[in-house]
Amino acid sequence: MEKVYTTKTASQILGVTIRTVQLWVENGSLSAWRTQGGHRRISADSLETMLKARDKNQVSDKNQASANNQEIRILIAEDDEALCLLYETVILGWGIPIKIEIVKNGFEALISLGRNIPNILITDIGMPGVDGIKMLQQIRADDKLTDVEIIVISGLDGEQIQSRGGVPKGVSVFLKPVPFALIQKKIQSIANKNFMQIKS
Repeated sequence: MEKVYTTKTASQILGVTIRTVQLWVENGSLSAWRTQGGHRRISADSLETMLKARDKNQVSDKNQASANNQEIRILIAEDDEALCLLYETVILGWGIPIKIEIVKNGFEALISLGRNIPNILITDIGMPGVDGIKMLQQIRADDKLTDVEIIVISGLDGEQIQSRGGVPKGVSVFLKPVPFALIQKKIQSIANKNFMQIKS
């Protein structure tokens, strides 16, 4: 029988709040099910996978200083604090030299883009502050930002997004829960490209 944890125990092991664990379960980042009494049980394998990602993050941080030339800059625009923490835990655990900046809304994202251009922007389109679709259109209209890879992670389906005006051409759109495997492929591709440019 597979080992499981209660939500409270999982939160203590991960060092986060119970609410954060609940949100991670709801968005599919942690595997869980409910007992007949309605209580959540967290898969031990799922929790240990997240812990391993955190351990890799610590190793990656030690090697970060020597890899600045290959560093991938990622800007994440997301107002869900639990999801922001999940992004950091998973992405930094991939062993790729990455610098992450997190902002809470579209207005802050536009300010950050004007100050420091990232390689990748990961954003929701339903945040407070600025209409997400208009923000993407504004970014794509800026010649200085044409090389920014934009990934939209949304709870809205394609039809709902189109009803709001649709995203600009070349923007990748994925439904929640976050498809980390696909994001990792994009980041690794950019890292490989940077490495080849440095070698040449």
